[in-house]
Amino acid sequence: MTDAREENEFAEGLLEGLREAVEWKRGRLALETVNLDPMPAARVRAIRRKVAKSAREFERRFGIPAATMSNWEQGRRQPDPAARLLLLVLERDPEAVERALANEAARASAAE
Repeated sequence: MTDAREENEFAEGLLEGLREAVEWKRGRLALETVNLDPMPAARVRAIRRKVAKSAREFERRFGIPAATMSNWEQGRRQPDPAARLLLLVLERDPEAVERALANEAARASAAE
């Protein structure tokens, strides 16, 4: 259980963030931003093919629905920044993602 001081710190941090957002929206504050280039459909497809023979296998291994992969691969949708980051990690070290998923599954099983 959190104490009142932690709750107050959280509330203050939240309010500060909201104030910054309002000031940014009004043009009074410049916030640091990072723009990521969209990942082309062909690259999404190449990454998926590198680590899985099919979208279904990709779903089984990494938990991203086959329909989502299909939409990305056909250019109907674009992966959001978090998904692009996951795809980059998968491109470089798919076993790292599998290890993380296995550790999380083991942790969840132990908690039950």
